[in-house]
Amino acid sequence: MAIVTTEGIVLKTYALGDTSRIVVAYTREHGLRKFVAKGARKPPLRFGFALEPLSRSRFVFYMKPDQDLHLLSQAEVIDPLGSRLADLTRLAHAQAALEIVDRLVWGEEAHAELYALLVATLAGCASAPVASLPAVTLAFQLQLASELGYRPRLDACAVDGRPVSQRRLFSAGRGGLVCDGCAAREGGVVVLSAEALASFALLLSRPVGDAGLYTEVARGAELLRVVEDFLKAHFQRFRGLRSLEVLRTLEAEGGMPARLPGRMPPGERTS
Repeated sequence: MAIVTTEGIVLKTYALGDTSRIVVAYTREHGLRKFVAKGARKPPLRFGFALEPLSRSRFVFYMKPDQDLHLLSQAEVIDPLGSRLADLTRLAHAQAALEIVDRLVWGEEAHAELYALLVATLAGCASAPVASLPAVTLAFQLQLASELGYRPRLDACAVDGRPVSQRRLFSAGRGGLVCDGCAAREGGVVVLSAEALASFALLLSRPVGDAGLYTEVARGAELLRVVEDFLKAHFQRFRGLRSLEVLRTLEAEGGMPARLPGRMPPGERTS
């Protein structure tokens, strides 16, 4: 059993007994980890804000090989992001980033690029103009999928590598644009608008921090649905984002101004 120090972002926590917690964190050096924090719920709070979801913290723990739970010894907060997000819209988008990591990322292998992507996304949720938060979330979804080996293909047919259709035909199941021939044999192919495709390419290729520079995503509702369908097709545990559904519900009930693209259909379906 080794004593390990690492930096990580708290994704979620569970109560354990009367006074302790299980903490799920995505760490920079050790991937997804679960810690047992003994006495974490007993006043005075031993770990302070370091174990709250959205906090970026430094952890010291006892690593037990071949076990799922590791005993947490110390935790020191680096950035208590959750305490700084007073705006409900910002909080919902930040929580959505945690949901995506929790559902799409597996295993305990280090992935420094993915960790840096999550840090940059949470920073964007705190600092980007509120109107551009959907762009930050979409960029994170696309770039995280790319880091995990599922980068949407836009330069050639995702099935046979031939030139893509001029009609901008996208297959979520096949993972990208397709040619006319393959589209005729595929189910669920959608026709992207020119504006949505341009936004798709931009958010896929630019640093996620730049997404905050856009005041809005062109055809955001269309693009949001297409990206959700893509993630559902390639990641079994992804079933949409509860954080954003809560935000939509509040907006629909008139409890807050609209800050998210509505759930409009993505465009004309070819089949």
